[in-house]
Amino acid sequence: MRKIVIITLLMALSIYVFATVNINVWFSWEGQREFETLVNKFNESQSLCHVNLVYIPDMTQKLQISLSAGTQLPDVALVRNDVIGMLANAKVITPVSTTVSMLPAFLRSFELNGKLYAYPYYADLQVVYLNRSIYSKSVSYDWTLDDFEKIASSIKETGHVGLSMNSFSSYFFNSFYAAFNGGKIPLKNGIPIVNNEGTKKAFEFYNDIFNVKKIAVSYNKSALIQSFKSGKAGMLIQGSFLIPDFLSSKLDFTILPYPVLDGKMIPPTFDAKGFVIFTDNEAVREFLNYISRPENEEFFCKSTYKLPANIIAMHELENSNDFFKVMDLSARNALIVPTTTIFNDAYSNAITTALQLYLTKQMSLDESLQKAQEYINSQAK
Repeated sequence: MRKIVIITLLMALSIYVFATVNINVWFSWEGQREFETLVNKFNESQSLCHVNLVYIPDMTQKLQISLSAGTQLPDVALVRNDVIGMLANAKVITPVSTTVSMLPAFLRSFELNGKLYAYPYYADLQVVYLNRSIYSKSVSYDWTLDDFEKIASSIKETGHVGLSMNSFSSYFFNSFYAAFNGGKIPLKNGIPIVNNEGTKKAFEFYNDIFNVKKIAVSYNKSALIQSFKSGKAGMLIQGSFLIPDFLSSKLDFTILPYPVLDGKMIPPTFDAKGFVIFTDNEAVREFLNYISRPENEEFFCKSTYKLPANIIAMHELENSNDFFKVMDLSARNALIVPTTTIFNDAYSNAITTALQLYLTKQMSLDESLQKAQEYINSQAK
């Protein structure tokens, strides 16, 4: 009898040891096909764990709904850095550590109160797209904001839209907000400061290009992209994620880093994506270590034109073409926006409203920024 019990226990133990651990992963944004290839290779490379991959069209919304409803979260999810504050406040993620060598911008993107909350994976950068069939002259990477305006004016004179950009988006305004404030987001006790001289200058710059000189035209996102693809606009400010789309459309284009203001590149927003862990175990870490290998990050980022977090992969790609060189240059001068909810919610809503009221002449410059500051301050209490 004792022998039977021992055998049964050993069999149960062996089943436990060799049972496959399932890892549920939520993935979003571009690169679904490439990432699925990596997941399949990982699953085939070992038998101890199996990754179940689910594509989520709107990751932020999905996470918000899951948190509100109390429904089950995955083991791992790819997120944008602006949701770190929300997830940390909800206490569903904990700090992590990584040994992968990467640009400091990747680490800063996912830090909150000095702690890292995600495994950085890749980044998109804001860049200036230039239609070479409309403007064929060479443009240096160290061009200035004055050069930028002159080129937009030159393009306008040919009957095209000089610059296509969303005038009300806080996402794109952030770079100019920082540039006119000495190169960084002005904060006081963690609260964004908008009712100051630097922000007024940024608003006046917007008014100048959209309303006075009329070298820029504002569109929503889909019309923005179409204006460039159709040859209507000569320049476009958008994320580097559009490169594959424009290449497949056979557009004659190039990308440029943001221009220089007062000796510094206007810092493009560093749109970083990384993996947060909801269930921390050895299998999850093994999977994240696998996809973070240089050869795997290079595979994922090469065709999707993402800037990889792994610096070895990044160096390999920046030597492959000029697109990655511009992305690398931009990343080294990038703007890391705060991950706090006061910035991503209160500030973003306030500055969008202030831009709309000012640029449509419904409110004066001083009043629009004063109201915006009052709203931000009220949300910080």
